[in-house]
Amino acid sequence: MRDMESLVLDQNEETLAPAVVVATVALIAVFVLGFLFQIVGFVI
Repeated sequence: MRDMESLVLDQNEETLAPAVVVATVALIAVFVLGFLFQIVGFVI
């Protein structure tokens, strides 16, 4: 069972990796931009 699950998880990770990376980078970019806008708003 573990071998089958690991194989399925590996295949899913390989296929979902690009989407996950793009999603995480987008979320990080949104958070960074939000913090920058808040800092600029406080300074100004």
